[in-house]
Amino acid sequence: MPCLMRSINWHFGVSLCLPIPAGYIRCNMTPSVSAATTPCFKKAAVRESSLLLALAVGLPPLLHLLPSWDALPLGAHLLAMFWVTFVAAYLYGSRTGVLIGLASPVVNLLLTGLPAWKFTAVLGFELVVFALLAAWLVRRFPLCWLLAPLAGVAALLAGTGLLTAADGFRSAGAAVGFFRLSLGAGFPGLVLLTVVNLLLVKLQPKH
Repeated sequence: MPCLMRSINWHFGVSLCLPIPAGYIRCNMTPSVSAATTPCFKKAAVRESSLLLALAVGLPPLLHLLPSWDALPLGAHLLAMFWVTFVAAYLYGSRTGVLIGLASPVVNLLLTGLPAWKFTAVLGFELVVFALLAAWLVRRFPLCWLLAPLAGVAALLAGTGLLTAADGFRSAGAAVGFFRLSLGAGFPGLVLLTVVNLLLVKLQPKH
């Protein structure tokens, strides 16, 4: 049963999303007004949640088997845990997205020893921020295919803020450097998140 709500016309002076070629779905960052139908999230059963968790736990170890082009593991570049967390948030909403985001780094650490224990809390925090923001954006702008990378950048920024706060805000320069390093290392993953977002909008559109 569709969720109905009153929405307010928002007009942006500049488009926040670039156009894409014909045949693809247009990224619309303007929420519709009047009695618009907002996307409802499905209710995740135990089977769906288990499958998503299995994917979130299984993908990173498979990626770690592949060679990386630098000292960082491939998973740090491709952000595989973010893929599944976004699928969970897109289809089932913030609750399931947060569940997958919290559980996947912990289970991965127990099974594979990665991510390193000192980064597990930061990664879990980033995934929770990512899931909450992604679900909110999907509800507001269901046809936009840039929501996942935008939420990903925000999550990396939140992780940087957490580390800076833990350090007592003693080095703003180090925080900026860490964020730039995280953004550069995770750029391939942000591109893949865009692809995942576009496929979901194409195959599982929310109207």
